[in-house]
Amino acid sequence: MNRLSGKVVLVTGSGRGFGRAIAIAYASEGAKVVSVARSVNELRDAERTMKEVGGEVLTVPADISNDDGINLVHDRVIESYGGLDVLVNNAATNSWLTIEDMTMESFDNIINVNLRAPFALTLAFLHSMKERGGGNIINITSRSAERTNIAQLGYCPSKYGLEGLTQCLALELKEYNIAVNSLNVASPPGLRLKPTALTLKEAEKVPGSVRDQYADDDSMVHHFRDAWVFLALQDGGGITGQRLLTKDLAEVLRDEGEDAAMNLYRGKRILSVYTPIDWPETLMYQTPEGGLKEKRFS
Repeated sequence: MNRLSGKVVLVTGSGRGFGRAIAIAYASEGAKVVSVARSVNELRDAERTMKEVGGEVLTVPADISNDDGINLVHDRVIESYGGLDVLVNNAATNSWLTIEDMTMESFDNIINVNLRAPFALTLAFLHSMKERGGGNIINITSRSAERTNIAQLGYCPSKYGLEGLTQCLALELKEYNIAVNSLNVASPPGLRLKPTALTLKEAEKVPGSVRDQYADDDSMVHHFRDAWVFLALQDGGGITGQRLLTKDLAEVLRDEGEDAAMNLYRGKRILSVYTPIDWPETLMYQTPEGGLKEKRFS
């Protein structure tokens, strides 16, 4: 449908998972997609898929946990396209370590990828968006910004911080016609997202009964493309400063249309509310090996 024709869209962490699906959806809608991640093999695989749906792709292998990676991405985008319209800060990492095994190096890396990089990329491309008369920033969040868990000592703080960053940027960048929102990950009904830490090669080794439960690119794009495109088309005069759930936005657009979505979210921002909840008897949490472990509280 080419709703994003001519738009330059950068998606970090687009080699696998949620970011890959968003990048494919945007490519199928005519966007010039800048695909960024560390794994060259996964980026090339994603590039092939985006080209199969008719997309234009600039693949940039980079480690955005440091300034060298940020500068590399910025320079490649400016050299190739002259500027950026949409920034999707999707890349995220977690060590899945508990306090006994957690190190400052691991903690710093999680914060650098999940929180510092979104700010650094925003800062890097701010001038470009202002020159183009506006822009759009989408920060990918999760339920870990609402509720903590074990083995997420760096991950949860980074996602809580990303929500605060989103709100602050929305206030400061509205005058430049730049929308800033956070978007919660989701999977289609009856399916679940493949664990982020699981590479494409590792996923192939997962038992078929488990692998069949993972949402693939086609199902993700089919269910959520309209929601992702709608959000990418917002600017400072539209929906900004919102914490959006992919499933809810997709449902509103499907059942009630774009006008209803605009009426629901436009002209509003988020107030965080901390609500007491019952202490859990048990918690399940992920281990570094990708399995699950139970913590029981007496």
